[in-house]
Amino acid sequence: MKRNQKFAIRVLEQDPAYLNLDQRDRAFARNLLSTTERRMGQIDQVIKSFAHKKEDKKKNTKIRPHDILCEAALRIGATQILFLDVPTYAAVSETVEALKNHPKVKVSKAQISYVNAVLRNIDREGKSRLDATSTLANVDTWLADQWIQTYGKETTEKMVGAAMSQSPVIRDVFTSIAGEEEDDDDDIEQVEVEAELLPIGSIRIPANVGGSVSKWPLYDDGAWWVQDVSATLPAIALFNSLCINGGKQPKDIHVVDLCSAPGGKTAQLCSMGFGKVDAVEISKRRSRSLHQNLKRLGMEKLCNVCVEDGTKFQPYISENDDGVQGVLVDAPCSATGLGSRRPDVLRKSINLDELISIQRELVVHAANNILDVGGVLVYATCSLLKQEGEDQVDWLLSQDVTGKDENTELLSSTLETIPFEVGEIPGFDDCIDEKGWLRVIPGVLPGSLQFCDGFFVARMRKIA
Repeated sequence: MKRNQKFAIRVLEQDPAYLNLDQRDRAFARNLLSTTERRMGQIDQVIKSFAHKKEDKKKNTKIRPHDILCEAALRIGATQILFLDVPTYAAVSETVEALKNHPKVKVSKAQISYVNAVLRNIDREGKSRLDATSTLANVDTWLADQWIQTYGKETTEKMVGAAMSQSPVIRDVFTSIAGEEEDDDDDIEQVEVEAELLPIGSIRIPANVGGSVSKWPLYDDGAWWVQDVSATLPAIALFNSLCINGGKQPKDIHVVDLCSAPGGKTAQLCSMGFGKVDAVEISKRRSRSLHQNLKRLGMEKLCNVCVEDGTKFQPYISENDDGVQGVLVDAPCSATGLGSRRPDVLRKSINLDELISIQRELVVHAANNILDVGGVLVYATCSLLKQEGEDQVDWLLSQDVTGKDENTELLSSTLETIPFEVGEIPGFDDCIDEKGWLRVIPGVLPGSLQFCDGFFVARMRKIA
């Protein structure tokens, strides 16, 4: 396990040894690995406080505490002692045994002794040294500084605290297929766990529910899909403007979902009854996932999946089609709002300038070449960086936007904000900012909504 590498949980889930474990051991392995990733900054500080280079006199070689394998073993062992309350004997002995019996790497006795000694020191004094650390240590300095500058230190600490929650306490959102009057309470009962019906109509299942999601009741029947509640907001915003406030019938509306995989928002648009839904995805691999998800949900015939670049997509307009009245742009971003589910993003190096450029290309193309006059454009990101949210919409709406960036298509349309209204989306009134945009900040909302992913949503109408 190393910083800035592939999300460790995904690697674990593909390991044959993990797949051969029983359900209880798989749950422990996931919790151990996710906690280690989540708390890596603090864990490394504690380990460092005990780490010293030692000399192997027999071979005259230095034992390096940050050797990849020993580093991973120290982190895993320390996590069990500091955060999981695993008995010291089990935590130390199992970690040491894993080093001794590693199938591919021969670990010297000196290295094993070193790991053993550090873990025993952590058992004796680690908790007090952990208390001297800050949860902000688990976030790269550049990102923490950005958040503090934007939200203040107190809110930033709440954001990071929410990301430190175990996976978190309540994570997954399940939405029944719209148009079918299903009894949500019955669905909850069938899952046989203590679940919660959220104000917007989705069902949240506690994260500690065991077993594979694909084995849960009604999964194969396509009665629900997994989607964080924050990720449902862009499609709700689009529907509200076009149908609730706009007075149009969904069946008469053509909408486009750019960057649509893995398909949660596309499924929402289909379930809302829109007459024509184009789901655009540039990645062939992700589009396969989109196809599979829509097929499971019985929605593959309710939308047109287009595997192409969203910055070049041109919708097909038939004779009976009044043009595209709604576009949802959930743009590629830093994903810094997903820290509770993807702790790697809190330490991941990103090319922010490149992401900002792609976001602008997508939203400008959508406004100029896809959306008809009078239509609604929803721009969203799962980022907690102002540069990918508020700053982008400010740029888009500014008077002198054309010509600012010679590498980006010029905006030839005129847009105006459609502000979110108090009471429009139950539970999210406090997320509406002074410009009428929606900024969801983890750790701030009351109740289980505090565990929502970080998200930004702005809604605009094309007036010319």
